[in-house]
Amino acid sequence: MPISRILLITLLISSVIVAAVFYNLETEQTEDESQEAVTQTVPSPKADTVATTTPAKATTHSMDVDSLPPDEMLDDEQIEKEQIAEAMTQLGSANDEERIEAVEQLGAYPSPETEATLGQLLVTDANAEVRNAAALSLGSLDAPSDATIATLMSALEDQSEDVRFSALSTLEDFMLGMEDDSPSHQRIQDGLKLKAASRTIPDDLRESINEVLKDQQSPIAQEAEPDN
Repeated sequence: MPISRILLITLLISSVIVAAVFYNLETEQTEDESQEAVTQTVPSPKADTVATTTPAKATTHSMDVDSLPPDEMLDDEQIEKEQIAEAMTQLGSANDEERIEAVEQLGAYPSPETEATLGQLLVTDANAEVRNAAALSLGSLDAPSDATIATLMSALEDQSEDVRFSALSTLEDFMLGMEDDSPSHQRIQDGLKLKAASRTIPDDLRESINEVLKDQQSPIAQEAEPDN
């Protein structure tokens, strides 16, 4: 084969190789540019997405708390009824301490029902400590009935000294919470005057009753009294 033909074939092969190399380089450059373009156009702020969704979660949580169904909320009235019913049952106990606890529990829920029960215990319970607790628990009433006032007046002659003075203390508290010209205030005041004049009242209690009556007198009445 002539040398010229060999050189021509070699030149053609070299040209094909060079063309292939340039083609590969251009292809790789095009792919790189395409990837850069995709990277620039696709947003990547995942942190922004999280930031915008976090307040939404907090808002949803607060709405769930505020929209709790009513049946999941504590019913104070139902709790009160249960406490009173429990105390009423406990009053039948033969244990004096349990009855005292029941009396104090009733005093925490003043009502016509508990008032009548406490008044009855003040008269009928055989244990002086239970009667004493009843006399004090009646002091939780804002507006005692006439029957309660009469029961406390009778308790001023109780065999127990503690019961007598507790009854007087409760009556005094009633008077302090009433208008001076109210019928109930006048009823208690008149009743205490009768007790103070009674010979069945111990001397120390009589002195305490007179002190209560003196404290209840109006400033005008005290100024009108002559000095001894």
